[in-house]
Amino acid sequence: MLQEIFDLERAWREGLDVGECDEYEQIYVTAFLLFVIGDPADSRRLYAAKFRTGDMDLGTGFDAQAIFGAGRHETLQWLLENGYTDERAHLSEWLLQSEDPKIEDWARHVRDYFYSPDGVLLLDEL
Repeated sequence: MLQEIFDLERAWREGLDVGECDEYEQIYVTAFLLFVIGDPADSRRLYAAKFRTGDMDLGTGFDAQAIFGAGRHETLQWLLENGYTDERAHLSEWLLQSEDPKIEDWARHVRDYFYSPDGVLLLDEL
C-alpha cells in the first residue's frame, strides 16, 4: 500500500494538476516509512524519485538517504543482483562523495520531524 501511495504522490507531483499545495510532505513521509520497512526492492523506486524526476522539488528536496532503508551494502547488492548497475554505480559514488548527513543521523532527524516524542505520526489535517 505504501508503494502505491508513493507512486501516486510522485505521479501527482510530476503531473499537471497542482492540487491544493498543502500535501507537499506526503511523498516524504511515505518515503520515510518505506525506509523504515527496509525492503531493498524499494531502492529503485526511491532512486527514480530523486534522480530521474522532472519535478524540481523532488530532485532537490528528496533526500537520497531514503534510498538506503535496507542498509548501504544490502541496497547496493540488491541493485547489482537485479541488473540496476547504473543506479548502483551512481549510489556508490554518492556514498563516497555526498553522504551528508550520514544515513543514521538523517533517519533520526526525519523521525523526530514526523513523529512526536510519544511515537505518534504527526500529519497535518487536509
